[in-house]
Amino acid sequence: MAQAESDAHRCPQVVVVGLGGIGGGIAARMAQRGRSVIGMDVDDARVREWQEYTGSRAVSSFAGIDWGDVRCMVIAVRTVQQVEAVLSDDSVRSSMEDGASAFIVTTMTPSDARRVVDAHRAWRLFELPVSGGEVRAREGELTGLITGPPPSAFEEALLQDVFAKLFPFDEFGQPSLLKLINNTLAARNVLSAAVALATAHEQGVDASIVSQVIRVSSGSSAAGDALATLSDNQVDLLLKDARLLGGELPSSPFDRASMNELISTVSAARGLLEAADPERTRS
Repeated sequence: MAQAESDAHRCPQVVVVGLGGIGGGIAARMAQRGRSVIGMDVDDARVREWQEYTGSRAVSSFAGIDWGDVRCMVIAVRTVQQVEAVLSDDSVRSSMEDGASAFIVTTMTPSDARRVVDAHRAWRLFELPVSGGEVRAREGELTGLITGPPPSAFEEALLQDVFAKLFPFDEFGQPSLLKLINNTLAARNVLSAAVALATAHEQGVDASIVSQVIRVSSGSSAAGDALATLSDNQVDLLLKDARLLGGELPSSPFDRASMNELISTVSAARGLLEAADPERTRS
């Protein structure tokens, strides 16, 4: 409670670093909810576009921010190298050492996530990969995978503004691992849907009918069903995450999967679910 009161008296600001699809959407959602938000992006066009969309302030360098009032950052850049560059900035370091927090929503490998946190153990860093895309970010309907210190009242309120679902984890690296696994599964589903569509088309079946049948029947998947509307950037991000997972593990578990082992693999997965949540699997 004392932390929340202190934040309120200081008119706490939130800095969102990276105004791409996810970062720009999160920043817009916070501004819509009445937060004092400053967007930051090195791309001047993004800065102008976000300012026009939200009516809030955006800058293209850390020098344009009054860090004395910053209580939280959302880091939504593309790579772990960019995350490290943000955290190494003198202004950011001073703010973090003064008690500000940072939600890192950038997708990283588990080992990179642990390394980043280990380098700044005294800081309030949250590992928080997200899922849902730009539209859900703007609507406050994201899904988040989070680990870090217990959130303050102010941090908890920010999370409630942005996320429809939050899944907590005990160890750093676990949220990033599951994000990579989930997106690799999505990439596989998109690939399989594309193969299914092409195969049926080659046999003379209308592609539109194929797509409709798949969406309402057993071949349906959230990623595969979105095949027609996926942007090149979305597909590229799925591929990036699949490659990150492949680089983190000795080999991709999806590559090792064999149709000859379908029955045993599914049976083993059911066993894991039964052990984890017996009531749910019986219902």
